[in-house]
Amino acid sequence: MVREGFLWIEAADFTDFGGWFLDTQFVHLMGSAYLLAKGAGRPVRDAWVEVDLPAQGIYRLWVRTKDWLPGFSPGRFQVLLDGKPVGPVFGEVPTEAWLWQSAGEFRLEKGSHRIALHDLTGYYGRCSHLLLTTDMNYEPPTKVDDLWRERERLGGVSLQPQDGGEFEVIVVGGGVAGCCAALAAARLGAKTLLLHDRPVLGGNASVELGVHPEGASAHHSHARETGIVEEMRLWANRSASGSLMSEPLRILTEAERNLTVLLEQRVIGVTKVDENTIAGVRAMHTRTGEVWEYRGQLFIDCTGDGWVGYYAGALYRLGREAKGEFEEDLAPEAADSITMSGCLMDRGWISFRAVKRDRSIPFIPPPWAARLPPSEKFGRSIRRVTTGEWWIEHPGDLDDLWETERARDELIRIAFGYWDFLKNHWSGKEQAAEYELADVFVMLAKRETRRLMGDYILTQKDVQAGTLFPDRVAYGGWPIDVHHPQGIFSGPEGPFHCNVPVPIYTIPFRCLYSANIRNLLFAGRDISVTHIALGTVRVQATLGTLGQAVGTAATLCVRRGITPRELGQRHIAELQQTLLKHDQSIPGLRNEDPNDLARRAKVRASSTATHQIFGRREVQEDIAHPLNMPRAVMFPVAAGEELTSISLLFLSERDEPTEVVLHLREADRPGDFSSRENLLLVRAVVPPRQKAWVEFPLHWEARKPFLWAWLSKVDGILWFLMKTAPPGACRAYGGDGRWTVVKGQYYAFSTEPPLRLETDYRPENILSGVARTTEESSHLWVSDPEQPLPQWLELEWEEPVEANAVYLTFDTNLGPRWPTFPVVPECVRDYELSSYDGRQWHPLAAVKGNFQRRQVHRFEPRTMKRLRLLVLATNGSPSARVFEVRVYRE
Repeated sequence: MVREGFLWIEAADFTDFGGWFLDTQFVHLMGSAYLLAKGAGRPVRDAWVEVDLPAQGIYRLWVRTKDWLPGFSPGRFQVLLDGKPVGPVFGEVPTEAWLWQSAGEFRLEKGSHRIALHDLTGYYGRCSHLLLTTDMNYEPPTKVDDLWRERERLGGVSLQPQDGGEFEVIVVGGGVAGCCAALAAARLGAKTLLLHDRPVLGGNASVELGVHPEGASAHHSHARETGIVEEMRLWANRSASGSLMSEPLRILTEAERNLTVLLEQRVIGVTKVDENTIAGVRAMHTRTGEVWEYRGQLFIDCTGDGWVGYYAGALYRLGREAKGEFEEDLAPEAADSITMSGCLMDRGWISFRAVKRDRSIPFIPPPWAARLPPSEKFGRSIRRVTTGEWWIEHPGDLDDLWETERARDELIRIAFGYWDFLKNHWSGKEQAAEYELADVFVMLAKRETRRLMGDYILTQKDVQAGTLFPDRVAYGGWPIDVHHPQGIFSGPEGPFHCNVPVPIYTIPFRCLYSANIRNLLFAGRDISVTHIALGTVRVQATLGTLGQAVGTAATLCVRRGITPRELGQRHIAELQQTLLKHDQSIPGLRNEDPNDLARRAKVRASSTATHQIFGRREVQEDIAHPLNMPRAVMFPVAAGEELTSISLLFLSERDEPTEVVLHLREADRPGDFSSRENLLLVRAVVPPRQKAWVEFPLHWEARKPFLWAWLSKVDGILWFLMKTAPPGACRAYGGDGRWTVVKGQYYAFSTEPPLRLETDYRPENILSGVARTTEESSHLWVSDPEQPLPQWLELEWEEPVEANAVYLTFDTNLGPRWPTFPVVPECVRDYELSSYDGRQWHPLAAVKGNFQRRQVHRFEPRTMKRLRLLVLATNGSPSARVFEVRVYRE
């Protein structure tokens, strides 16, 4: 006991959580962590705590709990004192507020006693505190601030902040954007702190949630983000994490000596130098309640909800703008507070997890389960019954910011209602007959809340125009993907408010710092955009590049002693060139770094590839799409080339052989599906119940630079996609007059003979200033695949130069939506780096087992006349492939 006569017990103090889940998502709103009976309708094992009383006496036991759905009271439980039920059934009161209930008074002996939470329903009962007291006149406080003061008085946890130290850059929020920001700042030399309120890094992409880090590459060719985001993705493949980013981000952050990472710390306030300048942040440990204060020079809000900005008094918006404010035709007529719902997730599963049994499993929904639209008006395609879909959402008028727990609880109701729909009302319910609901998740992956305002607000018109801003620091390309404001209750209107493709557009630096707080930057879904523009910006790979941008900017501000606004107005070229140097791609910009010694060199190589072969062995299959509509694939061909056949990769779900008709057409440019002239119609048969390559004889001589093949709708036949294709290839769907083009994705095909395409892979490409393939050029050196490795690339200077750093950028094939698993075949694996001083060669580095796109080698300063990269092996490709070599005296 900290105070005589009182024993304060928090949920995190329990000796054994049993089957209860310790939930720390809402400590800033309801005051503490709490135990949650997460049983999906099956009572969970008891949680218990052992207490030691210093003296016998009469004690009253208080229990802090909540009825999360009054009128139904799903989360009922008992409290057991030394094995016996005491007090009322808890979780059964006429209000949904957190409150204290008395379990009664008891004469207890000195010594050890066990208090347990005994779940009665499995339906998300909750308890945050127990309190034993000998003071029969005492009543515990209900308000959060009073609760914290009582924790200090009775629990011994001081509200006086402990000194957490001083940093140059403080990043709050350890999702993808926050981690990229912290890594960028630390790598440039800033003493950096990363505060995160969860036990693992990754935010929505963490192992706790598992949202896939999407970006521009989902809808554009060769558009995958580079820099730290690509590094993270490649580590995810290497560590077998899939799309779960916690482990890759742990690996990357632990490697940085300038970076301190503190987990389970929730920022609850700021201190200020003056009205417009932040001095520090105050953070509370989400389990212990300890408070710390951290001082800094630059602050980066990557909380998603904009909490640092809110506490500092930063300007912000919440909800939807009116159509007329920014001339956005996708916006509503009148402004409102509607935001996009989040989803319940766990390790990439959405809403729930179901398991197959060997018998039919009935399901009787609880009376409080949400009632969804009937099957004929559901408005959505159901692909699976083992888990949910991204559109299992609550209506957008629920407050995800201040009533987050209630919004999460509504998604629990919807999850049970959806499972009831699948089992009992769906037209395809026989597919779910033998499945049993195993888990309904409780962790909330948010999509939208507060947006902090910068000097510019990105709009629908900006992204649809593909605007190249002069202060651009990143790009996007995901569609304007805004979900229906009624969530899953939208019925036949479907899950989207809009889902409009956009070209590659850029994001200006002015969207990434506060308009009125002078030392605050931000990255993540809380940046300065409209509600409509957020629909495209909000995906995590895009946000990660914004994180790298603001982390880099913060360090430059520290170095120069200036504000982010001053950096953007007076030194934007320095920021952009620094980002390019560290592998962040920015459309329309190239390396103009005067300190890069490689730009003065001449380049030669051991050999050069003059053409590219694409045949059956180059196909890397991906998922399959049903032929439930016309679908097409386009690919480049050499003028005059005669193709004897084309083969497509199918999966048949039919019991009989099925005829498919291929229509062949031509195009003058990539992505042009406007032709309606069928050059050939070729019939072939797909064998039943198997995956198979099906050959279509052609004997066609190419006249234009692109051919495309399309198939009409055929029930029960699926066409596989593939992960890579020749430059200019793409897919489309919809049919004549309605073709929707998807760049960066391709249906699986191969030709006979294999495609043989002329290429520009000269060694001089490594000095082009662009370290990725674009529509204009490959920007890549590739050695002759018919000559065996090793192959070399060499830079030579007219006059010797002194250098101590070499930056290498290899090819990790930015074409596919996600890097090839487990390693990218095109990537250089083993290599040596050496310099020549005019008399002899000196080794600089030797690497085995590389799988990363970017490698930086630093060494003692050396005078060199030539620099040689000797590629000994790749991860599968027959050629050495290099995008860029930079050389510095740093």
